[in-house]
Amino acid sequence: MRRKNLEQLILDCAYSLFEERGFDQVSVNDICKACDITKPTFYKYVNSKEDLLSYFFQSLTSKIPDDWYRYDDSTNFWEKIVQGYCFFVDHAEKTGIDLYTAVYISNLHLYTGVFNDIPSFKALMIDLIQKAQETGQILNHSKAEDLYDTGTHLSIGYGAYWCFYNDPTVSLRDHFVNGLAQLYETDPALLEDCEKPE
Repeated sequence: MRRKNLEQLILDCAYSLFEERGFDQVSVNDICKACDITKPTFYKYVNSKEDLLSYFFQSLTSKIPDDWYRYDDSTNFWEKIVQGYCFFVDHAEKTGIDLYTAVYISNLHLYTGVFNDIPSFKALMIDLIQKAQETGQILNHSKAEDLYDTGTHLSIGYGAYWCFYNDPTVSLRDHFVNGLAQLYETDPALLEDCEKPE
């Protein structure tokens, strides 16, 4: 099996097990068994189970639909901005508090770049923020790049609080979107259009 395929297999099996059992309940032996590989093979590709957490958001951009990157002047820019941020927020919520907490803890011990920006995504989001400001959908006229950065930090902060409270009935998405709307000073009517995708 080619190196890239085996790396992906290890990641896929590990995350599937993490979601099913919880990060702390999965051992390297469990991952090896699920992948049908030996421990030496695992360690050839991955330094530790914790290192797998550095991939938490890495492949997510490839799952963003191609049509999301296309828009015209009739676009609800605010809704598109929320969708952009929520690709990541929804991913965190879907994988659950246990795994997202493990991601935070791992990155507090040694930051592995989990929350780093993806340049092409960031550039598009900044353009969307500028267009939303021009059309009055965002009333906060701070620099678009600063608003993007603050929105990103807001999502990380809400994610941390979500983990601290450890209450699966609390919607990370709802709290984040409401906070983002206050930060960006959006029209409340536009906020009503931002439904969670099916």
